[in-house]
Amino acid sequence: MKLPHKRQVILISKDDCHLCHEARVKIERVQRRLGFHFREVNIAESPEWTLEYEWKVPVVRIDGHDVLISRVSEFRLFRALLG
Repeated sequence: MKLPHKRQVILISKDDCHLCHEARVKIERVQRRLGFHFREVNIAESPEWTLEYEWKVPVVRIDGHDVLISRVSEFRLFRALLG
């Protein structure tokens, strides 16, 4: 199954974050099935992002909206992308 249009998925992460690594693996698995644009950004790249997300990562942003925070599951990601 592929999405009817390309969605933009961003994983907001930080170094040495095991939940971020797990989220990346899950996102890439879902990406292979649904097909969407995916990139990862590190909060260390921006002081504003560090202030906003330091205690929330990993955060999955879909089309500019923070959708999943801290715990990322494939089921919840599918639901967010298809809903």
